[in-house]
Amino acid sequence: MALHPLEYETLQVVRQRALLLPGARVLLGVSGGIDSMALLLVLAALRGQLDLELTAVYVDHGLRPAEARAEAGLVADQAKLLGVAFRTGVIPVLDKARQTGQSLEAAGRGLRYDFLQRLAVELGGAVVAVAHQADDQAEEILLRLLRGSGRAGLAGMSWVNAAGVIRPFLGFRKERLHNYLRERGTGFLEDSSNSDHRFRRNRVRLEILPLLEERINPAVRESLLRTAGILDAEEDLLADLARRAYARVRVDQRVGDGGERLPCMQLEPAALRREPLALQRRIMELALVELATPVSFQAIEDLLALANRTGGELHLPGGLRVNREHGLLRFSHPRGRVARRGRLEVEEPEPFELLISRPGLWTLAKPGVSILVESLESPPDPDELRFGRADYLDAAAASLPLVARSARPGDRFHPLGGPGRRKVADFLNDRKLPRSARKRVVVLESSGRICALLGLRIDQRCRLSEETRRVLKVSLGP
Repeated sequence: MALHPLEYETLQVVRQRALLLPGARVLLGVSGGIDSMALLLVLAALRGQLDLELTAVYVDHGLRPAEARAEAGLVADQAKLLGVAFRTGVIPVLDKARQTGQSLEAAGRGLRYDFLQRLAVELGGAVVAVAHQADDQAEEILLRLLRGSGRAGLAGMSWVNAAGVIRPFLGFRKERLHNYLRERGTGFLEDSSNSDHRFRRNRVRLEILPLLEERINPAVRESLLRTAGILDAEEDLLADLARRAYARVRVDQRVGDGGERLPCMQLEPAALRREPLALQRRIMELALVELATPVSFQAIEDLLALANRTGGELHLPGGLRVNREHGLLRFSHPRGRVARRGRLEVEEPEPFELLISRPGLWTLAKPGVSILVESLESPPDPDELRFGRADYLDAAAASLPLVARSARPGDRFHPLGGPGRRKVADFLNDRKLPRSARKRVVVLESSGRICALLGLRIDQRCRLSEETRRVLKVSLGP
């Protein structure tokens, strides 16, 4: 049977934007409404061309018991008719909203995506697909504009978000999806909460946008979408410029004196000031994102102000402290990720030691860091080796089991590129690390010999060479 025009255009979108690879498992969030029912039908029609394995999922928010039963039944029946697997689950939205103070909308959205992502992992790495469409995009852009979002926010929802969730319908209006269901003779159910004016998004859709269309611009939705498209293209360029600028400003990405990477995040204010203000703000945003710290306009402005002073300290959420000292801007968690106000005086840390018996993610509770050990069958490419944030060791010299421990008096190793063996204490002193940072350096040992100071320098004997066949990749994280 020939494809319906909507099906054909969706196929083109999926291929042009590389939303799905052939043979992909796809987890469809299906609420029983117009948009998601249309997405279920369209992707089912495209299974042959894209070689997809589909599972439809209905998520019950626990807020509308009678409606939820009807919606779940509709989705289950349609999935069975199409030969698509069906799953369902309940999320405690009301409890989450009460516990966190979030709105029902925000609590539901977070729990819904968490549920879908967990199920996607359970199904062997499925891609989550949702049915946001162009009218949703226009509403979202207007909401973000009213909240005061920057350029990235005003670019709207992306076809693929940071978690890998895809939105194949983002370029289609809701009316077109409704017409498609009518032509296919497929029913749907309207969520009664969509007409509840207590919800902000509903007020935008039911009150503000119609008023703007009536009084200001009949094509206001198209204008919003057109603006978002322009900003999205510009955002791609600015994001790329920001990543490059971030690499220039980060001290621990610079190559020199052996290419060491310092264990705490450090930015060079002098290099920062050479960048345009727009990129300076984005650099600070990237730093906060990397450190898993909430991003706000005020935090970014405070960081820029600190970078322009000769000294000082800034307190940010989660125990993050930013110090302006020794010509650098240092980001660190002196007591780990703790929610405390004021200065966090650094206590003398206790010695620590951990046996790493196999590849995987390991946690050192005392310094508050994680260690990811991966076994690679071949060396990394030169750019990753030069600029990556991991240590790459010849598995023949750094064999499992490994020991991750604190530095001890008398420790010696042969720093990569150095003339010979040195005391670890002298090496750390030369790096001019703060005393608190030196106490938290993680020494990696194999067969009683030091093979790396993680994030700082590997031992010469563990370097990769032309004879290297297998590699241990060791990443240090918060």
